[in-house]
Amino acid sequence: MRRILMPLLLLAVALGALLGSNYLSDRLHENLGEVAADDTVPPGVGTPLISTLRLRELLTPSLTEPDFFTTLDDLMATAPTAACLSITLDGHDPPFYESGANTQVRPSEALVLLTLATAHQVLGPDHTFTTSVQSTVPMDGGVVNGDIYLVGGGDPLLFTEGFLATMTEDRDLIHTPIEDLAQKLVDDGLTLVTGAVVGDTTRYDDLRYVPSWPESVIDSEKIGTLLALQFDDGWVQFPIPASEQATDGADGTGEQEEADVYLAAEDPPFYAAALFDDMLEARDVVIRRSPRSEAVPEDDEVYVMATIESAPLSDLYGQILASRDIETIELLLKEVGLAALGTGSTSAGFQAVEEMLNDAGINIDQLQLLQFDGSGLDPANVATCPVFTSLLDSAEFSPLFHELLPTAAEVGPLGNRFAGVPNPGRITGFSGGISNVTAMTGYIDIGLGQEVTFAFIANQPGADDNRAIRDLEENIVRHLATLAAKPSLDDISLQPIRNS
Repeated sequence: MRRILMPLLLLAVALGALLGSNYLSDRLHENLGEVAADDTVPPGVGTPLISTLRLRELLTPSLTEPDFFTTLDDLMATAPTAACLSITLDGHDPPFYESGANTQVRPSEALVLLTLATAHQVLGPDHTFTTSVQSTVPMDGGVVNGDIYLVGGGDPLLFTEGFLATMTEDRDLIHTPIEDLAQKLVDDGLTLVTGAVVGDTTRYDDLRYVPSWPESVIDSEKIGTLLALQFDDGWVQFPIPASEQATDGADGTGEQEEADVYLAAEDPPFYAAALFDDMLEARDVVIRRSPRSEAVPEDDEVYVMATIESAPLSDLYGQILASRDIETIELLLKEVGLAALGTGSTSAGFQAVEEMLNDAGINIDQLQLLQFDGSGLDPANVATCPVFTSLLDSAEFSPLFHELLPTAAEVGPLGNRFAGVPNPGRITGFSGGISNVTAMTGYIDIGLGQEVTFAFIANQPGADDNRAIRDLEENIVRHLATLAAKPSLDDISLQPIRNS
């Protein structure tokens, strides 16, 4: 009997405790109401003894551990005065780590990301540049009794076969073969132009360079010109590898020295018209008058004889990021200005960038962005690191940059720098700089669906090379790559009891 009585007694005590706890729980909810939808606890009620809220410190990513911050502090202590680092976790504010967040630095090539983001929003990934041949009289029997106008559409990649041949390592470069436009006219029956080939570059302003660029940039042979109609980046003369030159039969040696001189065209639309004239004449088209540059008459009826389009913008994204093609980036900024504000100019373009950032919820006044071009060449460009973490974290552009930015698992500069990092495909980034500037921004997957976004920029005025600050940049990213996420509260939250 005792063996039966004791278990029954214990069962009764347990049932009584359960009923009592349910009663107290019901009374608690009657008096205090349900917990608010935002998970706040009513005044006067602390965290229950058994609650997942008490596990926050254990579940927070190792990013918040003291040693992590100490190491970052030590690394940033070796940085130049003009340097900043901003790190966010899963795009949330406030940042988990900042150093020099308000420090104004020259961002250099990182500005390319702002230009691409704005072009993606304003122009769209399917945007193409159209170059056309127009006339004010219709072609009759293969004859145009007047001029034909080569009208620039801002295509930054109008290359001749001769210019493309100089790019011995980039033969697969996406470009627009201008010879194809000449061939279209011939295929349509053009045989005689009684006037001239006229270059029209009025789509954009007539400034060949960004007005604020110093002479050292213009004379550095990094860039040709920036007009709506130009061939071969605006170069009238450029280096031709000896392997691409015709052999010299005069002495029978067949040897020539490699030409190494760049010369920008004084009048790019005239030069383009002259080259196009030569292309047509090489195809047996007779052109009676000499080429010139001039706008298509506004009051005359216009006939479009032929067009050629560039590759869509989405096809150019990767090439722009890889090659940092200055002409492409700067002409893209002018096209953005034309589309957004009706003016094809650099200044209109970076006004559109400011509007894009504001629309994305990025306060450019607070983040101290001051932009003068689209490529980062201008030494007067100013930004802070949070500009770039905010851009990469924004709902508008995060998917774009996750798709576009290369990973350290790919063959290329990023992969070379982070060889040996476990699972390098977790690192996605953009790195650039010049002799005294380095900048890198991107994402690092830390596991369990979590990632950090980072931006590091350092300026070292007077330095002959940026090797030291690039080493620092690399050490910071390698340190970030050691992070390992822990389960979040959502991952281990208790499930309600289901009634059967």
